[in-house]
Amino acid sequence: MSNINKGMIYEDYIRKILKRRKLLPQEVGGNDAGFIHHGEAYYLEVKNKTAPDFGQKRLKWNEEEGWYWAKEDIVTGLYDRYKILNDINPKFIPKRHSILEEEITLKDKIYNQKQFEKGGIKLGDLDILYEYYARKECYYIQVEGLGFFYLARDVANLQVPQFCPVLMARLRAKTHHSRPIYAYSFFVVIQTKKKPEKSPFDLEEKVGLFPPIKP
Repeated sequence: MSNINKGMIYEDYIRKILKRRKLLPQEVGGNDAGFIHHGEAYYLEVKNKTAPDFGQKRLKWNEEEGWYWAKEDIVTGLYDRYKILNDINPKFIPKRHSILEEEITLKDKIYNQKQFEKGGIKLGDLDILYEYYARKECYYIQVEGLGFFYLARDVANLQVPQFCPVLMARLRAKTHHSRPIYAYSFFVVIQTKKKPEKSPFDLEEKVGLFPPIKP
């Protein structure tokens, strides 16, 4: 089972917990989940332990512009603040975007992956993560095995700890499907290098108590 499928299963599991407790809002604003606290809806990010990537954004390339974002938005603006694209090898010309798709071989794909992929790109602080979710009006996160935290602000005043991992950016050439061979793309993602301490609160009630959420 892929990490994406595992992540979706965990999201559904957390939504069912909230629904069973009559805490799940009808709308979550494009976020993974949410909860009702004192009659107000709050949004929630959900991450399982095998899919710790955040803020994935796709890149494209052409001869005139070089590397550029497939779609510019608030997240790509945050990446530009940290000059992430400067970490791509300037001599690398991706065959994925420079020859016909049907001409791409497995050797070409492997070459693209080796030339593009790079991890451990330092991010100066946590602002990029907090601002990313704040722009989505999402201020809480549930992480499998770590528990329940707030992000930029504890807007519901739940008195839970803040999510404070060590962040790194990663360049990756991600395969969408094994066939056709050209079914892969280039992305930037945020990863957690060092996980924070476990929260004393957990929606699963495995590593801590259920958060003090009251409908």
